[in-house]
Amino acid sequence: MSAAMAQTNTPSNPPPNPPHPAPQPVNGLLMLLELQRQAWRMATAAELRYHIVNQTRRMIQYRQAAFLTLPGRGRPVLEAVSNIAVLEPNTPFGQWLADAVRAVAAGPEGNSVHVVDPAALPAAVRAEWGEWGPAQVLWCPLRKPESTPEPLPGARAPATPAAPPPAGLWLGRDEPWTDGEILLLGHLAEGYGHAWWALAGKRPRRHGLRRAALPLVLLLLAGGGLAIPVPMSTLAPAEIQTSDPVIVAAPLDGVIERFHVQPNAVVTAGQPLFSFDATVLRSRFEVARKGLTQAEAELLTASQAAFADPQTKARVAQLRAQVELRRAELALARDLLERVTVKADRAGIAVFTDVNDWLGKPVAVGERVLTIADPQAPEIDIMVPVGDALVLESGSPVELFLNVDPLHPLQARLTRASYEAGLSPAGVLSYRVKATLEPAAQAGQEPGPPPRIGLRGTAKILGDRVPLALYLFRRPLALLRQGLGV
Repeated sequence: MSAAMAQTNTPSNPPPNPPHPAPQPVNGLLMLLELQRQAWRMATAAELRYHIVNQTRRMIQYRQAAFLTLPGRGRPVLEAVSNIAVLEPNTPFGQWLADAVRAVAAGPEGNSVHVVDPAALPAAVRAEWGEWGPAQVLWCPLRKPESTPEPLPGARAPATPAAPPPAGLWLGRDEPWTDGEILLLGHLAEGYGHAWWALAGKRPRRHGLRRAALPLVLLLLAGGGLAIPVPMSTLAPAEIQTSDPVIVAAPLDGVIERFHVQPNAVVTAGQPLFSFDATVLRSRFEVARKGLTQAEAELLTASQAAFADPQTKARVAQLRAQVELRRAELALARDLLERVTVKADRAGIAVFTDVNDWLGKPVAVGERVLTIADPQAPEIDIMVPVGDALVLESGSPVELFLNVDPLHPLQARLTRASYEAGLSPAGVLSYRVKATLEPAAQAGQEPGPPPRIGLRGTAKILGDRVPLALYLFRRPLALLRQGLGV
């Protein structure tokens, strides 16, 4: 139980041996002073971030804490998460949290400590709250020291909108937040804000401008060039696939005897695709048919003898059940025999590797044999490595450079991306991304047939504009950060 919980009302007659006695309010104040003193003694911004997300739990209990910086323009940056040593801000959770914090910081209560209301967030963030967001979230902005003087008593404050805080603390847990906890965290957030501004908000003064004029000008020119905004992009292997494939699976256990189509052949609805060896099924059908005939004969004999023999009359019901059983076995054998030849459910292209890979091969029920693809509805299947994952937002532009025609890229739009990474055919941990080709007229190209299903190439996904320095040194910075642990 946190120290701030001591401010809540307790029963007048507590039990003689409470399992967790509530601390006194003075303990919460002492812990508040201790956490502020430790924060002011931190030497680096990384140490301060670690202290904020992990040591605050000594005063207030929570399940997860996240520290984010809020630049003046652009998305918030996830800097630290409690109980995590190596941080990956490009994960789906990091992207969702950045969108949520940007909406909370831009709201009317963005500069005050308050409980986040999911109903006030954008629809995209609110739709994924149940997957990523805890039940109760408290937003604690870390404001920088105010430079404007406080208004005199009775004077009216200027009606200027408050700027968003440079950083903030996102606290989540399942229990509701009490007024005492919010009050303590408000005072603690002010202390954290001063400490963070002292380490990361100030800029060193420049001395000796006249003596280092030329190097400074060159440095400014180089910095200006590296600050040129360019679209962030990533390259990933891609393949043309159909957007709505029909999977043709084996309807029964058996051995494929013959293929009626060739790979990539055009098929029509109802056309035979392949057939199973029907020797065993025909034998089963004949055995079931003869068994039914025998059971019907026995039932007829017993029915005629039942008029004279009461004992035979008792066997009529049993023989009638045997007849029904034989009829069910015959119907099953007939149904399996009708499934020997598999036919196409719709028109399209039969996509599989080679006929010889399946002839004589035993297959099980439900095993995938081939796919019927619609050549008029292609889409791009992209495997983006985890290390190159950008902000994969729906609607991002995509350029596909096919291996057969690399000089004429195809224009597309990103439609969806998987939240969970998996192994690609090359054995690389990647996110699966789908993109839809744009019409030729809309992309400024000459009309023509859609690309053939199965073509491979390289896809270039374009993201938000970032400085040229980040575009060039993103990988080295990520490796350096992972190696140094900051």
